[in-house]
Amino acid sequence: MFQTSSKLTRRYAFCLMSFFGLAGLLVGCNTTGSSSVGGAGVANTLRYPIITDPTTMDPAQVRDGTTIDLLQQVYEGLVKWDDKNQIVPNVAEKWDVSKDGITYTFHLKHGVKFHHGREVNADDFKYSIERACDPAVHSPNLAYLNDIVGVKERVADKAEGIKPISGIRVVDPYTLEIKTVGFKPYWLGNMTYPSAYVVCKEVVEKGGGKITDANVVGTGPFMLEPGAYKLSDRVTLTANPDYHDGRPKLDSIVREILKDGNTRLSKFEANELDMVQISPANLEKVNNDPALKSALKSFPLARIWYIGMNPIVPADSPFAKPDVRKAFAMAIDKQQIVHVALHDQADIANGILVPGVLGYNPNVKPLPYDPKQAQDLLAKAGYPGGRGFPVFGYTYRNDQPEVQDVAEVIRQQIKTNLGIELQGRPIQWAQFLDETDKKSIVIGSLSWGADYLDPQNFLTLLLHTDHVVDNKHDHESNATGYSNAQFDKLCDEADVEHDQDKRIALYRQAEQLAIDDAAWVPLYFQKDLWLIRPGVSGYRSSLFGILPHTQTTVSP
Repeated sequence: MFQTSSKLTRRYAFCLMSFFGLAGLLVGCNTTGSSSVGGAGVANTLRYPIITDPTTMDPAQVRDGTTIDLLQQVYEGLVKWDDKNQIVPNVAEKWDVSKDGITYTFHLKHGVKFHHGREVNADDFKYSIERACDPAVHSPNLAYLNDIVGVKERVADKAEGIKPISGIRVVDPYTLEIKTVGFKPYWLGNMTYPSAYVVCKEVVEKGGGKITDANVVGTGPFMLEPGAYKLSDRVTLTANPDYHDGRPKLDSIVREILKDGNTRLSKFEANELDMVQISPANLEKVNNDPALKSALKSFPLARIWYIGMNPIVPADSPFAKPDVRKAFAMAIDKQQIVHVALHDQADIANGILVPGVLGYNPNVKPLPYDPKQAQDLLAKAGYPGGRGFPVFGYTYRNDQPEVQDVAEVIRQQIKTNLGIELQGRPIQWAQFLDETDKKSIVIGSLSWGADYLDPQNFLTLLLHTDHVVDNKHDHESNATGYSNAQFDKLCDEADVEHDQDKRIALYRQAEQLAIDDAAWVPLYFQKDLWLIRPGVSGYRSSLFGILPHTQTTVSP
């Protein structure tokens, strides 16, 4: 999903049901028809906003949850997540795994069609994965494909163009074989990510190898027809009448692009939207309005927010010193952040792994909130009372009010407890993603949402040493460049361990080491607040976010 930056915000979009059960988490779910939000909607059309323009229409390039939520309605992969957080068949009706756990044979459904009518075959999946590895595509998601035999060699080749990858073999039109470089117990989860979605070769090639809003052709339950995306206005999706799992119950989905939270709330009150995410800052207004309160629901996400501190940028970064990172960690009062900035609508994160992820440890030991010890560590590192510490901007995305509120509390705590002034640095989402790619954010609020419920997706993917060879990164998602050889060793062993109990033990050692080393300052596990009109039903979700709207209905 999903980084920080991305994915979440790579694959979270918004989570409407949780791993722990939806029913007990609904807030004020007894709706009434007497309020404005009980008024008429538009039959068979779901209206809910998207908070920013989609970053791309190419599944090989997408990395943010907001856009993934849109594209997963249109594109599909071999497998998918269901509402029980299990990987289940999608375009593949089943799969086999060799005894050594390295060869996956996918058997495709017959009769699955692209939106323009051609039947999908195994060659299409081979083409799609090989295209994602083409340097000309500039995919930021190669970490999800690197475990396939031949992918790293293809990427190292640098030559542009779609070339064969040795670990992908078409057995027949309905059978695809993929080999991994070794036993990877988490690997099937990689195939749920958009980098493995199937795209239509002839359509892409007609578009000069690029996918834009003019040539979006997938196999999903909804279609994005040419002209249906209007920049900074709206995206309209139309039901796919030939969808292989049955035509969706909706006729269309209208995603108005609304970047301002107050505007989104006002449109919901005016019955111009069927569902909308709100900020914790809106809670007082909502709770004082019976109509809004009855529509309010709260859902936890498999997403962690944290303070990222960059030890490699600038070249003489003070965050290269563990004592500085620990000082910052021990100067942060998480309870105050959750109470003041988030109105108690989040759970404090003591560790890195999120509830619901394999190996989540509720007993992990965080660095304590201890301003006095933090001051001592800062002085030991050469910055007594904050003197001599460089002036940095505290970076955060500018399109989420609660993120700004959290940043303000953090800046004040650092000033009060360490004597260090951090300048506020809100930036647009596209710039945030770009700076994350370049690892140029010195300190700021980052987040990560699960792509698959395995500790590898958090620990190895995000904190393993970022090897840089000819400007190519093995661990693109290591946003700050943290490096610890002992941590790497523990993750490398865990990533290939057959015994699940041993795997979990190794990952837990790695997680505790990263916390003790202040690789991050874990802050909180996110909860989303949503207003949902009573006429909306049948929506499904998992810990990763909303699922395609195949069963959603809207009544007037």
